[in-house]
Amino acid sequence: MIAVVGSGRATAAPDVVRVRLTATAVRPTLAVALADSEAAAARVRAALAQLGVPAGDATTQGLSVQAEQTWTEQEGSRVTGFRSDHELAITVRDLASIGRVLGEVLAAGGDDVRLGGVEFAIEDDTELRAAARTLAWWDAHGRASQLAGLAGRRLGAVQQITEQGGFSPGPVVPMRLMASAAKEVGVEPGTVGVEVSLSVQWTLD
Repeated sequence: MIAVVGSGRATAAPDVVRVRLTATAVRPTLAVALADSEAAAARVRAALAQLGVPAGDATTQGLSVQAEQTWTEQEGSRVTGFRSDHELAITVRDLASIGRVLGEVLAAGGDDVRLGGVEFAIEDDTELRAAARTLAWWDAHGRASQLAGLAGRRLGAVQQITEQGGFSPGPVVPMRLMASAAKEVGVEPGTVGVEVSLSVQWTLD
């Protein structure tokens, strides 16, 4: 018996951009914090609609409201205000427009908007995964054939194949930005890929 691990990676140009954005408001009262974060989120959604991004591509990822506290030895824990976060997951399918989309939504959201990151991706990676799997197979087969030859044997029947792998996104642009006066943000896409690993066992003849 011989067992080896082969790996393969296939790359392609991205066809979507995924943006993580949060409307955040820290205010003295819970009601005002919630109202202001929701108002910022609404402005972002309105800007996206004007840019042609459908509502289904700008979905709520999370909502939270929590007290902001400080602690001192004299007073202990004390509530100083409230923080409201409305997280949005935005998908932009027109890659050429991503710079303008980022600039417009940041300007529309104002100082209550934070940009968590920008990730280039491939929406359907089926073909890319198949290509990576083929490369992984031949990598495993080549390794096993060499090892069998070194041992004076030949590969027999395949006994087991185990696949491991996942999508490897393109460059993630980490951002923690306040709203910008610029109406366009300079963002350049790279390539994205899929990596697959195959663990294969053969008998030896």
